[in-house]
Amino acid sequence: MQEAAYGATLLLLLMLDEARESSRSCTRHKLGYDKMKKILFALVMLLIGGTTFAQEKQNATEESNSKTLEFMKKDGTLIQREFYPLGKVKGVECEVLVITDLISKKKIGCMRLKTSYSSSYSSDTYIGTLDYDEIDACIKSINYINTNVINSKPEQYTEVEYKTRDKVVVGAFYQENKSNWRAYVQTKSYTNRSMEFFAASELTELASKMTQAKAIIEEKTK
Repeated sequence: MQEAAYGATLLLLLMLDEARESSRSCTRHKLGYDKMKKILFALVMLLIGGTTFAQEKQNATEESNSKTLEFMKKDGTLIQREFYPLGKVKGVECEVLVITDLISKKKIGCMRLKTSYSSSYSSDTYIGTLDYDEIDACIKSINYINTNVINSKPEQYTEVEYKTRDKVVVGAFYQENKSNWRAYVQTKSYTNRSMEFFAASELTELASKMTQAKAIIEEKTK
C-alpha cells in the first residue's frame, strides 16, 4: 500500500515537472501549469492521507490481551453490559464496564478510558481498557510518577509510561524548553490521535478515578 502511494506520488511530481517546462513557452501554458500544480498537490495529499488511514485501519485489528475483551468475545453466550460513568480528567472520559454472562452468572469488570479526536474531516472516539487486576499497578505507577518523577529536572528529554494489556498508555514526559512535566493518556497504540495531554499534577485525579473504578467493580461483581 505504501509503495504504491509513493510510486504514484513520484509519477505526479514528474508530471508536474514536465508541465513546468512547458509553461515557460507562453503565458497561457503558465496559467495551465499553476492550475495543474494545485490539482496535483491535492492528489498527493489525498494519497498520503489515504495511505495513513489504511495503515491505521490495518493496525486497528491488532489483538488485545485484555481479559475483559476476551470475555466479551465468547460465542454462544448471553452477555449483559452495564456502564458506570466516573467523569472526566481533562479530555479523558472514565467509566466502569461490568459484564455478566447471564447463563453462567459469571461477572467481570474493567475500567475504560475514552479519548476523542476532531478535525474538519472527521470525529473519532478511541476506547482503551484496564482490566480489574491491572488497576492497582497503574495507580502505583501514577503515585510513583507523582512522588519521584515530576519533581525531577532531567537534562535531556525523558518519558515514563505504564502500558496495559490493551496497550493503553499512561505516562509523562519532560519538556526541556519549558522545564516542566506533562502527562498523557494514549488509548490506542496504533494512532497518536488517541492521545490526550494534560498537566502532570492532574495525574492525581486520574488515580482517584481508578480507585473509584476498582471499588465499583468489586461491589458489582460480588
